[in-house]
Amino acid sequence: MNPAYEALLEKSREQIAFLKRQLKYLSRFDIKNFDHIVAAFHDEVFADIDCLDCANCCRVNGPVFLDTDIRQVCKQVGLDRESFVQDSLQINPEGGWRLREPGCQFLASDNRCSIYDDRPKHCQSYPHTHERRMAKGLERLVQTCGVCPAAYLIALKIIERFAQGNTK
Repeated sequence: MNPAYEALLEKSREQIAFLKRQLKYLSRFDIKNFDHIVAAFHDEVFADIDCLDCANCCRVNGPVFLDTDIRQVCKQVGLDRESFVQDSLQINPEGGWRLREPGCQFLASDNRCSIYDDRPKHCQSYPHTHERRMAKGLERLVQTCGVCPAAYLIALKIIERFAQGNTK
């Protein structure tokens, strides 16, 4: 992993209480154009972050699979759906399926995804900062900050823009 990204993740872990407090505070408000502003932060941060220099999300979390994702992946790699589910997946309490083992079996040694064109929707939208109703997803963003350096930078931009002076 890029050493600069490792440093950002370490900083994120050190600031987890601050991030949690600030983003929880902001989640109480209905901020006009919040989704559009956060999407702009997402684009700005990802102009400088290269996921191929990190892939921590794939190493640490792995994807959440919906049924449509399972069908696509099995078709692409030539797996039997039932075998894949039985051998590799477990029910995710928040919906869908997760890999039984931490990390993603489709992550190659060069940090590329071997099923990139058919990767799960969860992977396509990660770190989920380009989604609608972002204000409701700020608590999830706190968790993501410890995994994704881009999520941490986006969270800092949100706090800088909207929580100025809030030290609660």
